[in-house]
Amino acid sequence: MNRDLITYLKAQSQFTPIPELEAKLGLERDQVFTDVETLIEEGYSVEFHPYLGMKLIDIPDRLLKHEIRDDLNTKNVGRKLKIFDQVTSTNETAWEQYEADPDLRDGTVILAESQTRGRGRMGREWHSTPKAGLWLSVILKCNVPPDKVAFLTSGAALAVANMLQQFIHLPAEVKWPNDVMIRGRKVCGILVEARSTHPNVYVLGIGLNVNQSRSDFPESLRETATSLRLERPGARSLNRVRVLRPLLFYLERVYTQIRKKKWDRIANAWSEFVHMGGKFVRLQQGGEEFRGTVVKIHPSDGITLKLDGTEDQKTFSSESVTGVREISQETPDSEPEGVQP
Repeated sequence: MNRDLITYLKAQSQFTPIPELEAKLGLERDQVFTDVETLIEEGYSVEFHPYLGMKLIDIPDRLLKHEIRDDLNTKNVGRKLKIFDQVTSTNETAWEQYEADPDLRDGTVILAESQTRGRGRMGREWHSTPKAGLWLSVILKCNVPPDKVAFLTSGAALAVANMLQQFIHLPAEVKWPNDVMIRGRKVCGILVEARSTHPNVYVLGIGLNVNQSRSDFPESLRETATSLRLERPGARSLNRVRVLRPLLFYLERVYTQIRKKKWDRIANAWSEFVHMGGKFVRLQQGGEEFRGTVVKIHPSDGITLKLDGTEDQKTFSSESVTGVREISQETPDSEPEGVQP
């Protein structure tokens, strides 16, 4: 693949005459056409005009290192990339990569076009439609106090939600503890893992649904999960590389604040995306179900409920809770659960 040709075409806003490509790149005419054919085979969209020349219309919707790094405005996150066609899960692969090379750079990103056993919180399955979403894990090397580790999850949710609002222009919200929602449906899940054998090392996993159609989801998830494509006007698809680059940028911004221990700043920014205050929810802790009105919610302290039917309040940490759902006070006890975390 002729990277110089790609770079030159990207810099042109109009059609580029063939003689100009020959002169600027030092190519024979036949080689110009051969190289363009290769670009098209790789998924680049190139328009040809018999008089005006050639124009690059779009880049491939593929996880290509050189495209991800092009205009990537980060110093650490994503500067080292490892891209796989298929893995069991990007988190598991990230641990394998780190254990094979403990000197692996802080902020290394593991990406996969598909996962066979993507996972979420509490060992739940994460449905990963091949080549339709962003399935990635980031290796983080930082000293985070034990009582602040939850900020890694909350910070990642903040980064995703902020990117979706600012860059994709969709009304993203954060649902404690690890979900990003759009219009009441889940679009992204986050899983942070640590291992006692590797102190001060964390693997941050993110599953972001990008181009799925409704039929791509299992039937059990079609009412609760969504994708960026489904939420856009006209259900227009997105180029995943163009979503990934700003996502890595926003992740680095939050990660920088975590390394500087700016806990209050992160919590305040995070709270702007969390709209659970005053809502009546149901959650489970250790096999026991609790219902109540949300009194307070915090990235590390957890969620505080005024328990239903009493004046008592109880605070739950994110590590001990599953199945947080907003419900009406008349909701029956039995309610179907999807598999996505």
